[in-house]
Amino acid sequence: MKIYAPRLLSFLLPIVLFPALPASAETQIMTQNASSFASQACGFQLDLSDKSEIANWRVLLDGVMGGRSTGVRYEEDGAMTFKGEINTNGGGFSSLRRPMRQGMIEGAESLTMRVKSDGRAYKLTFRTNASRWGRSVSYQLNIPQTPKGEWTDVTLPLDGFRTSIFGRAVRAKPFEPKAVREMGIILADGIDGPFEFNLKSLACSLTKAT
Repeated sequence: MKIYAPRLLSFLLPIVLFPALPASAETQIMTQNASSFASQACGFQLDLSDKSEIANWRVLLDGVMGGRSTGVRYEEDGAMTFKGEINTNGGGFSSLRRPMRQGMIEGAESLTMRVKSDGRAYKLTFRTNASRWGRSVSYQLNIPQTPKGEWTDVTLPLDGFRTSIFGRAVRAKPFEPKAVREMGIILADGIDGPFEFNLKSLACSLTKAT
């Protein structure tokens, strides 16, 4: 009768020396890996070199308030150009708006934009289901001013919003990324004259900006 003990021992040795991780430990490692990935990834990304994406943005001017400012948007050199002139004799603003499906930036902590501007004070705006006096509340963030005419990456933390309706500050419930139904860009700096803002890309992150 043949004995296979050495062969059996060689088979069992790895099991003895390297026992399987408890289910809870495996789950913990998988969760840590998933958390590390989630902290970097976000499904919402816009490529503004794509004309079909640019078509999603519409111009809204101060003519709704009797103003005379102008603004157009179009594709140029692989980016969206937003260009016009501010006239403070009236509303004094020019803006873009893009519809959003609710949940598109759920969980987002910040947004990164690649921009080239003229150095004026542009703002990024959001609208949710929040309202006051029967009007939709605008949640606004300052887009960092960048060197004139230079492409620059800027990151905006999604907190510290100014909330307003037609430029008038109002109280509103805290901003909820998952509830965003519209996003926009607005120039209303109180200065007469031409403007130009270029946007190449925009993406959200699940990590807070530092």
